[in-house]
Amino acid sequence: MENMQYIEEYFTGAISAETKQAFEQRIISDPAFAEEVAFYVSVNGLLTEQAKQEKKEKFRELYQQHKAEPAIIRPINTMWRYIAAASVLAAILLATWFFAGQKNSPEQFANEYIQQHFITQSITMGNQDSLQAGIELFNEGKLAEALTQFKTILNSNAANSAAQKYAGIAALRLGQYDEALTYFSKMEADTNIYINPGKFYKALTLLKRDANGDKATAKALLQDVVKNNLAESDQAEEWLKKL
Repeated sequence: MENMQYIEEYFTGAISAETKQAFEQRIISDPAFAEEVAFYVSVNGLLTEQAKQEKKEKFRELYQQHKAEPAIIRPINTMWRYIAAASVLAAILLATWFFAGQKNSPEQFANEYIQQHFITQSITMGNQDSLQAGIELFNEGKLAEALTQFKTILNSNAANSAAQKYAGIAALRLGQYDEALTYFSKMEADTNIYINPGKFYKALTLLKRDANGDKATAKALLQDVVKNNLAESDQAEEWLKKL
């Protein structure tokens, strides 16, 4: 699908209002594009049963409003285009409602934070060569290799707080949540770190994993971050208002 990125940006809200309008108009005028959008919607499971049920009455009302309008006779060879476009637009509408309900989900909080803070890491002149090599691998997207590099550093110096932090972040990005929690717990316990986000990172990891009981545990950690004015307390306070 040539338009995959374009379609995905529409559903994630990463396009301007003008581009959004052009996207929706193209669905009506371009049958092939409408099919691509419909395929994307179906594959990504955007039309959940819950969303359908919640908006069922709304569509019934719309139907009743327009049922009495006189029918417009259109050529058969173009009628399917309008049917397909209407279906896709309905899918988009439902998907928008669905995503709106997911904005405040624990995992969404974590995803947004990770995108903003954990995609790349800064390299400073003070970093030792081995640590800098690991960060460079991380920034290149070679997460597994970066994690191995950070582990090597920790094997020779378990007290290296920077390696502990980066190992936890790499493990989190790789979806190795238990391992990430281990690194962040050690980081939290390190009294030599003046501004220590270890507790917040543990909460972040739990929100991302979102397993049974994780939300409650993460909430307790965030409350402690705010109460003691620890690193990332402002972010923790913002999340607590929505959890």
